[in-house]
Amino acid sequence: MDIKLIYSRKDPRQTRARNFVRRFVRERGILARIIETEQAVTSPTVIINGEALTERRSRARSPEPRMYPGIDDIARALERHIWSL
Repeated sequence: MDIKLIYSRKDPRQTRARNFVRRFVRERGILARIIETEQAVTSPTVIINGEALTERRSRARSPEPRMYPGIDDIARALERHIWSL
C-alpha cells in the first residue's frame, strides 16, 4: 500500500492525523510505504494507492470548519483499501 501525506506540522489537528496514519499502519501490521510532505496547507491531503482524500470546498461552512479529511474519514479510507488488497 502506498500512502502519501501532505500536511502542515504547525496545525495540531493535521499532526494528529499524521500520527494516526502511522499508528494505524503499525498497529495492524500493514505493509505500507508512507511518504510525508510538509507544506503550509489548511487541510491535510491523504493519497492512498492513488486515491486522494482532500478538501473540496472552496469556502468554509462555518467560522470553525471541521478539517477534512478528519481521522474518521482517513480510517474509513484505510480500512476500505485494506480489504481491497
